[in-house]
Amino acid sequence: MKIRTLDELQDAIDSEMAWRKRELFAIKANIQSARKFAKDTALRAGITLLYAHWEGAVKNIAQYYLTYVSFLRLPYDALKPNFLAISVKSELSTYESTGKASHQTRIVNAIFQKHKEQSRIPMDGIIRTNSNLSSSAFIEIMSAIGLCCSSYEPHYKLIDEVLLNMRNRIAHGEQLGNVLSLDESRYIEIHDQIRDLIEQFSIQVSNAAFAEEYKMATPKQL
Repeated sequence: MKIRTLDELQDAIDSEMAWRKRELFAIKANIQSARKFAKDTALRAGITLLYAHWEGAVKNIAQYYLTYVSFLRLPYDALKPNFLAISVKSELSTYESTGKASHQTRIVNAIFQKHKEQSRIPMDGIIRTNSNLSSSAFIEIMSAIGLCCSSYEPHYKLIDEVLLNMRNRIAHGEQLGNVLSLDESRYIEIHDQIRDLIEQFSIQVSNAAFAEEYKMATPKQL
């Protein structure tokens, strides 16, 4: 996907959020209307799909933002350092595997040389969830795209110990009841919080693009 303007980025984010909101609404409504045994099935499916929307929305919207910044082709010294780090990722990985000092010197030289160059930010394989978007994976994605994630910290327990834990246990065939302690009321509580986090993330990325938060901060004049 080519995302070259703010309008194209916003359109991509809006489209991503629109269908997810519709399906999340349908999932919640299905659980509320289900009866007896069908409700347990709906709850299990609900947690699985809720997690899928959390992972999918973060992964795709982060990718849209990275694609947009990449197409701007700004010089590296005008961008936050995370974008240069992405661009020398392969060199850094090679050094880690070889540990050779000569290679380390080449990496440092490459960084100095790239500093004034027009950026060529790679887009493939940068935004990774590994099908397991835990709080630690989320932090790494935010670091890769250069956005602050401190406002999400109060929700890390919900992501890791509740949503991700329940999704994994359901995927391994566990039942509800005492094992998962999940009923309609608890699901709706989890659902609403995760939906709000997805919305928060989409707005943050959109605002970051409009505010040009990808740029290196200009030192304040005394």
